[in-house]
Amino acid sequence: MKKIFSAICSLLLLSHLAGAASAPQQEFEKGNQLFNQKQYSEAATVYQGLIDQGYEQPELFLNAGNAWYKANKTGMAIFNYEMALARDPFNKSATHNLSVANQRVEGYVNDLPLLFFQRWWLHTLHFHSPDGWATGAVILLWLAVAAFVTLLIAPSFRPVLVKWVSGAALVLFLFYLSMGISAYVSANAHDEGIIMGSVVKVKAAPDDESKDMFELHEGVKVQVTDATQEYCKISLPDGKTGWLACAEIKRL
Repeated sequence: MKKIFSAICSLLLLSHLAGAASAPQQEFEKGNQLFNQKQYSEAATVYQGLIDQGYEQPELFLNAGNAWYKANKTGMAIFNYEMALARDPFNKSATHNLSVANQRVEGYVNDLPLLFFQRWWLHTLHFHSPDGWATGAVILLWLAVAAFVTLLIAPSFRPVLVKWVSGAALVLFLFYLSMGISAYVSANAHDEGIIMGSVVKVKAAPDDESKDMFELHEGVKVQVTDATQEYCKISLPDGKTGWLACAEIKRL
């Protein structure tokens, strides 16, 4: 009887886990159906709900961007395209759609094109996730330690080969460690953002009474270089700088 009860409990647990795993996929498909039915705001809300739950696949951000774009929410569309490219920098669909969305942005300033070594660096950096680089570093460190211990315990066992393995593992460990740190810093840097307000006044100082320098429109991408409790100092690719309310920026 106990065995039967245990089997039933196990089946119920597996059924629950399978249902929990399929729920996000069902929500994603629901978003796709709403998009195909031209219910763009509703589709965007579904996609954004998944993103808010912590799902960060490039395809999810891409679909969310498409839905927000169709719903005429240019700022949110550009934000999601940028988030897709942050995770997959050479995603052609996201790159194309971002370019199309930026054509809606009044006063849009083109980003400077990446140089060849910058593109190479991005390719290398996104070869693994930050966790992937960290896991590789741990494995290589243990390999180097194992080779070193082998030299101490059995110095006559192919010493040249063991030394070569130990040295190579150590060099690769340092490479993986540095790439892991870089990937983590890149993934957690929030010094860029998208303007969400339709028209935002950029001021000379972090003060409501300071002089208005220029205006920014929804969808403009800015670099955040400094901040107070309420105001952020921003810069643009054309060299313009100024202060605006941090609430007007959605950080990438």
